[in-house]
Amino acid sequence: MNTQQKWRAKQLKERPEEFRKYNADRAKARYHANPELAKTQQANFKKSYDTNPAFRAKIIFAASVNRYGTTPKWYEDKLEEQHGHCALCESINGDAGRRLHIDHKHECCPIGPPRGRTCGKCNRGLLCGVCNRRLAAVEAILKDTTTLVPRWDTWLEDALLYLTRYGCR
Repeated sequence: MNTQQKWRAKQLKERPEEFRKYNADRAKARYHANPELAKTQQANFKKSYDTNPAFRAKIIFAASVNRYGTTPKWYEDKLEEQHGHCALCESINGDAGRRLHIDHKHECCPIGPPRGRTCGKCNRGLLCGVCNRRLAAVEAILKDTTTLVPRWDTWLEDALLYLTRYGCR
């Protein structure tokens, strides 16, 4: 690691928000001063995105995680905490073989069009697509009724315990 890389790593560790803003401002000024550089970088990005499935998956993952106000590290830590599967069942995939969904409290941060984001503090766990939709239905029922008594050792009981764990009941 050269001197410049060490300095950047130190800045990012000691004052991450200021350093990210500094980098964003620097990049913006650089692109305004040299529009051809921006066009070249955009063309390279598009080429990589279109031809490299691993790169595309990484970009999509980062964007979806960013939408929920968190980081890839948070996602990986939560996945490890949940032993690599959905918080409510044994599924290891989201929908159509994708990653698990990030569940959050909708009353805190409703994600709406066009580019909604959550605060990140209301994130709960990782759910497969089926459990994510079923949990939304359970939460809708809970808005209308104060009592919902599940049978013992069922998905519904697990869902209610999950919601209770995150302060939703």
